[in-house]
Amino acid sequence: MNRYLVVTAGALLLTLPGCPRTEEVKRECELEAFELSACDRSGFASIQADGIWKSNVTLDGLDTPAAMLLSSDPSKSLLFGAPLTERKVEGETFFLASDYNGSSSSIRLAVAGCQAPTPEQVKGEFRRCVNGEADLKGTFEAVRIKRVAGEQEASGMELVSETAVPRGTPMDVFVSGGYAYVTALSHGLFIYDVRDPASPTKVAEISPTNDTWNRSWVKGQTLYISSNTEGLLVYDVSTPSAPRRVKALPTASSGLQGWGLFMDGDRLYMMSPSPKAEVLIFDISTPADPTVLTRYYVPDTDPQAGEAPVEGVVLNNRLYVGHWAYGLAVVDVTDVSKPEAKGHFGYDKASSRPVAAGVIGDRTIAFEASEGWGSRIRALDVSDPAHITEVGRFEMRPESTVAGLTLVGTKLYVAHNQDGLRVLDMSNPSTPRQIAYYNTWRETDSGRGRAFLDGLSGVEVPGDGYIYATETSRGLLVFREQ
Repeated sequence: MNRYLVVTAGALLLTLPGCPRTEEVKRECELEAFELSACDRSGFASIQADGIWKSNVTLDGLDTPAAMLLSSDPSKSLLFGAPLTERKVEGETFFLASDYNGSSSSIRLAVAGCQAPTPEQVKGEFRRCVNGEADLKGTFEAVRIKRVAGEQEASGMELVSETAVPRGTPMDVFVSGGYAYVTALSHGLFIYDVRDPASPTKVAEISPTNDTWNRSWVKGQTLYISSNTEGLLVYDVSTPSAPRRVKALPTASSGLQGWGLFMDGDRLYMMSPSPKAEVLIFDISTPADPTVLTRYYVPDTDPQAGEAPVEGVVLNNRLYVGHWAYGLAVVDVTDVSKPEAKGHFGYDKASSRPVAAGVIGDRTIAFEASEGWGSRIRALDVSDPAHITEVGRFEMRPESTVAGLTLVGTKLYVAHNQDGLRVLDMSNPSTPRQIAYYNTWRETDSGRGRAFLDGLSGVEVPGDGYIYATETSRGLLVFREQ
């Protein structure tokens, strides 16, 4: 089973294939069917259930992160994105279930707690049943979300402005020429005038049809957007308030998924996880008329195992790719017609996505972050890409994932979902040092608890003295370091 990109992880529990349907009706997702006699359930008496929980379901040794929203109002409660239909959280019992109808069957998701190490942590069993028969079984752990102990709202960071987007889920931002381009997945892209960062003004929006837009980049008067169905979209933004579509590449009907974008001089790199797990390199010397130079596949990778490029950066003719289950891939792009694989850094249960790279001291350091449960940032010495070594790491909590990285000099700006904005001093990559933060996540914000990816989702530092970020509930945020 391929748990590809945790942005949709909750939905995977609703759609993952299981065992064939049988005629005999069983009730293996009822509380009584779970074997809990060996569990220490004494901690459930003090559980603080109502709130937003991040969870991780482990099936066949693989992780599927998701979210739970528990409320005193049953109509507002969610289990892995599905409405909650049964809740028994009392005494020594912690049991939740959601029921919904498939095309020809009834489906139930259920979790039964086995232990509560703390009042805000639960571990136990997960099951999915079709017509009462369990077709998926695994374990789960869940943690109720709250601010990191001992932290205030901010340290060393000031919020300059906050601008809600009209609709959708803001996932990333690119700033150019005094304008911020905010991608919001299925709701497209919003353009803001940020020449006064304290008072951003929306000047335009572009709405897709049955599509999802992931990233954007601007060169001069040309906007590039990575599309889930059309690959690379090209817009004329010579007048930002009136963007005009120019073309889609490779073709408007290619069915190519575009994800990460990175521009290096007259080249634009687009990571395409599907259908062929490739990196497309475009010539943008004529910005409004890009041409495909190369379509590159990292050798010895298996897209069926989730080994596919998602994000990437280029430094000194080296392409560093967050290649999901494969880990970090390093590719020499000096001769763009013949990219050459130079190195690879993999690890157990890899989910490599955000990447950044820079020269620090006499070493080239790539910063790679896993996404999902147990997310962390690895500082990798890639000076010799054939022998990559991990020299340092930074991590917050297992339930908080890294969603975006931007390196400026020796400062690494981290979009860390519900742990907000983190600024790390990486002058010594072996000992990352946090020098500033801003906690953007608030439980009371609209939309919380619907997905695992929730909170600060992207960060951009364009060099104008401000930090621009997207927040899944709060929209476009502008910060200034103190």
